[in-house]
Amino acid sequence: MDKRSNRVQPIRLSSDFFPLDIHKSIFINDLTITIPSYYVKAWGIDILDNHNEDNFKWDVTIEYEQPRELNREKILFTATLWLSFIKKRNKESSYRLKWGKDFAVQLAKDYPKSFVRSLEFHIGDDYYKNLKYTEFDIGGFKEQLQIKISWKNNSPNVIIKELFRVREEIQGFPNVFRELSSYLIADYLLSDDQEVLRRIQVTEWKPREYLNREINENNIYLLLNREKGLFYIGETRKSLSQRYPESQAHHNFNEWNEYSIIQLPPETSDSTRLLIERVLISFSTKIFPNNLSENLSLLQENRVLYLTNKKK
Repeated sequence: MDKRSNRVQPIRLSSDFFPLDIHKSIFINDLTITIPSYYVKAWGIDILDNHNEDNFKWDVTIEYEQPRELNREKILFTATLWLSFIKKRNKESSYRLKWGKDFAVQLAKDYPKSFVRSLEFHIGDDYYKNLKYTEFDIGGFKEQLQIKISWKNNSPNVIIKELFRVREEIQGFPNVFRELSSYLIADYLLSDDQEVLRRIQVTEWKPREYLNREINENNIYLLLNREKGLFYIGETRKSLSQRYPESQAHHNFNEWNEYSIIQLPPETSDSTRLLIERVLISFSTKIFPNNLSENLSLLQENRVLYLTNKKK
């Protein structure tokens, strides 16, 4: 903070870093960026002359620093830097940095506004091309990263951190961006060839007071009292905020204080959802002490969790 005027000082490009607009290829499909030619030239002749068809690809560790609003936590990711040999493109313009889905997911979480903007442009590709729009013609301010690549003993070191991030209080709809990006990360970044499986999303454990925020419907859910070692498995066609409104206390396991949701695909029928719940309950009776079975469970002698359901 600027102590004289209580203003936040602008973020400036650090020495030896280059700026990068956060764009679609960072999250989707390519997961690749091109290193600017002016920046490559600054590496110097001694380094560039050593790069050829026998020495053109390097495994690197990205030292990533989260944005200032997220406490600047540092996380390491693996990536690959390589020199491509494309015709009609000079050497300095042919360096690429490619990372995996784990880093794409992290960036999507840390820059949800840019991620949602990228998906809007990706999904509306033909529409925006017909308008002759670029990605940055939609969604307001563009966010930026800054990147440093240095060489030591023919090995590159990569640092990536925030240059500009739209502050949450001026994003317009920060909670929507945060929740929507979590949904879309699962749907677009963590997808595989099995359409139904990739659309089953499991939330992290959340405190009970967050329940009124849940709006997604068609769920299997878990209720937990971690201290007492009690849990409950349920299903609902409604959202969990509708299933357990704050004004009502109508559950036979009212001691729970955490929950997790398994959101099923929208086309899942009531009968299928109920079947899934019964399978999970029956499975759990074989593992955990419970109210439903007289037979000993696997963990009967060493109770860690107790299944509180009273009917299958």
